[in-house]
Amino acid sequence: MQEQQSPALDLQRLVERCADTLAGVAFRDGERAGWLSWELTGDGRPTRMRAGNPTLYDGDAGTAWVCAELGVLLGRDDLVELAQRVMADTSTRAAQLPAGLLTGRAGVGLAQKRIEVLTGSRTAESLGVDLGWDGTPPGSADLTSGVAGLLVGDLTAAQAETALLLLERSAHGGPGGYCWPEPEAPDPLAGRPLCGLAHGNSGVVWALAETAARYEALAPRAGELIREALRWERSWFDPVRGRWPDLRTVPPSHPALWCHGAAGIGAVRLRLLALSGQGLELGLPLEELTAEAELAVQACGQVLADSVQLAQAQDPAALAGGLTLCHGLGGPLDVLLSAHRLWEVPEHLAAARSMAVAVADLLGQNPLDWPSGLSATGGSSLFLGLGGAALVLARAAYPDRIGSPALLGIR
Repeated sequence: MQEQQSPALDLQRLVERCADTLAGVAFRDGERAGWLSWELTGDGRPTRMRAGNPTLYDGDAGTAWVCAELGVLLGRDDLVELAQRVMADTSTRAAQLPAGLLTGRAGVGLAQKRIEVLTGSRTAESLGVDLGWDGTPPGSADLTSGVAGLLVGDLTAAQAETALLLLERSAHGGPGGYCWPEPEAPDPLAGRPLCGLAHGNSGVVWALAETAARYEALAPRAGELIREALRWERSWFDPVRGRWPDLRTVPPSHPALWCHGAAGIGAVRLRLLALSGQGLELGLPLEELTAEAELAVQACGQVLADSVQLAQAQDPAALAGGLTLCHGLGGPLDVLLSAHRLWEVPEHLAAARSMAVAVADLLGQNPLDWPSGLSATGGSSLFLGLGGAALVLARAAYPDRIGSPALLGIR
């Protein structure tokens, strides 16, 4: 019994340390508050740290939501107050963003609602800031900045139907199912449709499933797209590797990441199974969904074990993404935790806890020195920094009190 309790206690101490760090590196300047974040080039290289990024993905909105979650979880009023203060400032700055989820206004609005639900109070008085969607079609279908991301946000039934229509019209159909290539891409490889959560079919599937669960009248149309999108993504599965490919390169790699690979794909399959268990009927073959979810969980567990073993053998590249959600081991850990939650398999929780503690021990005492998946450390954001890592660790320590960070807090 003691062996099962020790990782949980270690994780609770880790969560406290991460929470202290997030509170300590926040800046406060009059009415403004937030965190420094890396400014990235077009190919994702960090150039300098700056204040004022309001986004959910790697800016203040995501980190504020993390602080609200940790503040309520740990009973820390300082973190709750910080989250509310940052969110009030962030909402005004978000007015100039595009409409998308991870990189746009919809994500800031979602973070604000998450914080308000957690704390039971408004983050700010109405500032006349429109964080919604005006109906203008985004440039893509994906979760990050496109139509799928809007559906995960707080759309009305009429807006959701408009977004659904956009996905129906932009889907490329064929004998292998539906997919969504990037429109007007500079070259065919960059514009090809993808597997995965951030920019691929799994992101569209997740958004459609949440829409079907929220608006019953849209479920039949959403279900048809989901079935065809899953069929297309399933056709790319490599049974030898036991994973799905990242189609952005030739030859493709087969990662187990949140953004491209088994972690994001597995998180969506587990969510579809959970929704089916709650009564949502999408005409999906549950045996196939379960098999894919089990394969994704296996891939995530394997990459975690391999990464720890390689890092212990003095290979720092094994932990290049640290515990971050997007580029690191936070995504695979969250899949194990979701599998435990859905299937009530204690071995999944035990494995996630032991792996999380082992990785954190290898990364060192100072969370700001942990890798971010970028060629620099020091980020505090939800997907590229300490914020997401802290939330995954909190879910491992308190699995019944934290929703899935990989799916933006869904419980």
